Amino acid sequence: MAKLTNPESLAADVQQAFETLRTEHELRSVTDEESGTGIDRLATGVYGFTYSPAVENFPLFKERDLRCYEGHKLADGSVFLLGFLTAAEKQTADDASGTGKIHLFAEPKDDATELVRIPMKRVKHSVEHSQRGNNGLEIELG
Repeated sequence: MAKLTNPESLAADVQQAFETLRTEHELRSVTDEESGTGIDRLATGVYGFTYSPAVENFPLFKERDLRCYEGHKLADGSVFLLGFLTAAEKQTADDASGTGKIHLFAEPKDDATELVRIPMKRVKHSVEHSQRGNNGLEIELG
């Protein structure tokens, strides 16, 4: 698969935080053969990267690229989208019964420095905005 861009390296502490989550949940990277497959069709226990986080059955790719979100499919089949929120929006996301809008970024940006895992079962609606802007992926939690 051709690379569209060369991703900038994530800071070492950010990369370590992702690695810790992958290890805690015993996830493996999607294989070359699985790369590009919609998450619903993938085996459990995998992680990968997506350009299309607002798509219900978003594809996961093996290689991280610039401004890609990381997706996890756990052993129990639950799906999570990882990204960064502001501290205030993290409180909304951490409240399991909470509702509201959050703005998730693929990489740390300005005040959005809190790494979170958003369970896709909580996403009622999402709207993709340009990652160059300050809106990130707008998600309505329910």
